[in-house]
Amino acid sequence: MHKNSSIAKHMIEQAKKIALFGHMSPDGDCIGAMLGLWRLLEKQKKQVRYFVPNKPSKLFDFIKGIKRLKTNFDYKQYDLLIFVDFTGINRMWILSQAKPSYFNQKPIITFDHHLGDGLDHGILIKDVKSISTCEILFEHTYKWRPEFYDKEIATYFYLGITSDSGNFLFEEDHIRTFTNVLKLLKLGADKDFVVNNLMRKRSLNSIKFLQLLLNRIKQKDDLLYTYYDEDELKKYDIDQEEASYGLHIIQNIDGPQMVLLIRKIGNIIRGSLRAKKIEGEMRSKGKIDCNKIAKALWWWWHRLAAGFSVPTKGKFEQQIEEIVKYINTMVKTER
Repeated sequence: MHKNSSIAKHMIEQAKKIALFGHMSPDGDCIGAMLGLWRLLEKQKKQVRYFVPNKPSKLFDFIKGIKRLKTNFDYKQYDLLIFVDFTGINRMWILSQAKPSYFNQKPIITFDHHLGDGLDHGILIKDVKSISTCEILFEHTYKWRPEFYDKEIATYFYLGITSDSGNFLFEEDHIRTFTNVLKLLKLGADKDFVVNNLMRKRSLNSIKFLQLLLNRIKQKDDLLYTYYDEDELKKYDIDQEEASYGLHIIQNIDGPQMVLLIRKIGNIIRGSLRAKKIEGEMRSKGKIDCNKIAKALWWWWHRLAAGFSVPTKGKFEQQIEEIVKYINTMVKTER
């Protein structure tokens, strides 16, 4: 990976016009990575444009620079394309579908922390053990160009780490994460600004929606789950990112080792699956691999946090029960 880092640094320094890409439904890590990298690149006198497949959640309206992210790719002549927080081009297919061959002809650098293979060409800087893409970007770019770091860049990368760690709640490599966070704070990262706007503020409608999710909670074996459909998002005037707050809450319920939030969006059912680390002897014998489960359901991310997507068929609630049964069967088989 050291070789790839050196090559990526050289490619960035040689490029003059750069396009940054984020994934579908960009989260805090994706947004922080794009905007932090933008500031670093523009300080190096690069011409930079920023593209995401769809508009970010209104939860992120507080972020300076959020309006820079455009949802229509212009297919202009760029010296370099950079993907952040995703590897497979299918995560941004809305942007690539008009001219898919365009991306096969361009030099590409990918910064990511998710499981999955990259493109056949391009430079891949990936670390699946990292809590976030912002952490990876910080570790590399601070070594490359420490003189360009300022409060704004440090705050963007802090945003991504805070977002993907659940404000340091999730069970990951906290020594590595806290070491990086301390460096960012020393560089001026505005912790209070990020936490107050991203973690503490919730609209009344999002709390009412949370009540809906809590009223629907069910437990089957070691899995706690709840669900909603997109019409209910419209009813409460919230988006998917706001709705995911429910997953953070039910993760804290004592007992079950897995939690699942299921949503019906159009003709697709999507699920967000989380597993808790098991301490002591059970950690080696009974660990749950969310990635393996999600991959069997057509998607993957991490061992302790993964998503999946399946086509709808029949009644929604009946399909939910089938998915829950399938997941529990997989868990029992693995154990």
